[in-house]
Amino acid sequence: MSKVVTVKLPPWLSEEEFRRIVNELVARLGGRIGIDELRRELGIGREDLLEEIEVYDVEHLEVKEKERLK
Repeated sequence: MSKVVTVKLPPWLSEEEFRRIVNELVARLGGRIGIDELRRELGIGREDLLEEIEVYDVEHLEVKEKERLK
């Protein structure tokens, strides 16, 4: 999502210089966004972040994989 901003530049600042400064600022931010803002933009509530996780017996899986590879 992008936004349009209108800025009145002082006469001593060229448009090219202003663009360079803004691009440098955005690059320094690295495109980072706060998690709360991201969830709000995507419409994701805290309750939507819950997920059931299956539990696996890793040792059993390793034995099965070794047998499979023989």
